[in-house]
Amino acid sequence: MALLDGFKIIPLKEKVDDTYLTISEKSLKLNMATAKILGMPGWVHFLLNEKRMQIAITPAKQEDEDAVLFAVEETGREKPIYVKEPGLLKAIQKLTVLERNGMKLTQTIKGLVYPDDKVIIYDLGEAVETEVKPRGRRKKE
Repeated sequence: MALLDGFKIIPLKEKVDDTYLTISEKSLKLNMATAKILGMPGWVHFLLNEKRMQIAITPAKQEDEDAVLFAVEETGREKPIYVKEPGLLKAIQKLTVLERNGMKLTQTIKGLVYPDDKVIIYDLGEAVETEVKPRGRRKKE
């Protein structure tokens, strides 16, 4: 319509970066967008809904029971956040496949963000499987 040429729709919501959770044998890896969406907390709670196969993450306080350290390094560049809490890894790994035919796998999930509630939910049913390539020198046979 010529009357509205040059006009743009005013966005009502601020764009939220995509947040990803990668589950591996040794850790959970979250991208920096996750910390930003949650308000850069030092501690978080991981919640598990086994029936729906979902993981939620929300900010916590250090003194909260079962709060997990969520350290963000101020290095100038965006680095992922690694969580290596054994109890947490064990609970989540029970719901995922991290090895198939002798090959190690990782599971990467895009989070569903609820910025007003400071909650991110990851649906394990939406996980993308990736093979982990062996590192280091190859053994001679």
